[in-house]
Amino acid sequence: MPVRTLVDRLREPAYTESKRCLPCTAVNLVLLGLAVGLLWGLSPVAAVPVGVAGVTTIWLRGYLVPGTPTLTRRYLPASVLAAFGAASTPISTVVPPDADPVEKLVGFGVLPADPGDDPELTPSFRATWHEAAEHLVDDPRAISRAVAAVAAVDHQEVTVAGSDGGGVVVTADGSWVGQWPSQTALVADLATERALAGPGWDALDRADRVDLAARIRGLTEHCPTCRGPTRVSDETVESCCHTTAVIAVSCTDCGDRLAEFDPSPSPFAPES
Repeated sequence: MPVRTLVDRLREPAYTESKRCLPCTAVNLVLLGLAVGLLWGLSPVAAVPVGVAGVTTIWLRGYLVPGTPTLTRRYLPASVLAAFGAASTPISTVVPPDADPVEKLVGFGVLPADPGDDPELTPSFRATWHEAAEHLVDDPRAISRAVAAVAAVDHQEVTVAGSDGGGVVVTADGSWVGQWPSQTALVADLATERALAGPGWDALDRADRVDLAARIRGLTEHCPTCRGPTRVSDETVESCCHTTAVIAVSCTDCGDRLAEFDPSPSPFAPES
């Protein structure tokens, strides 16, 4: 296999380059250094290639130890995260309940303190979010359990079924739970629930969480299921009796639609 092809297959664009989570990188380099140091005492010859392989993996993938994004976000002190520009604060201590969506997402650490007119997800949240999605992709049982946890129902009662236009409808014991433009969009929202789980997020009402989750998947630059780049396009959605103009966010690789927005001067304003 050509070296370039191998490098491209190993690379994780969601965690590297400008989107690299610096706390994750630092933690992994420290752990790698400790491991190489211990190995050096036993066999310097073996320690060198292990160190080179570890640094290369961190450079290409953003981290070496599985689960680092979640562990870093959860357990590193806020002062350490702040030093890397990755700290987040529970929303209840940052903004009042009636704050606008941008302020809420800033409070959760989803957006930077000054998101501007073209907001981007923070590296630390992006890493945690993609990692949460990894545990749901191509795993119907994991998706059912995640839905059950959010909807407070038995996972055996959850049904995820396809609908017209590539969307999915989720029901629990025959009762409607929600509808998404694709299974990828469902995975994205469940990943948001996992990434932001905590007192501040849980204190929001369900409608608020659904709205914020939709905004988050509308901002992602990489598909949570296949990691392909996303694109924004003007499209028309047809129903039985009328057509509606929307701004759609879709994956350019798998084609799944992540979100639909009402045309609006706001940076992002998902359909209600």
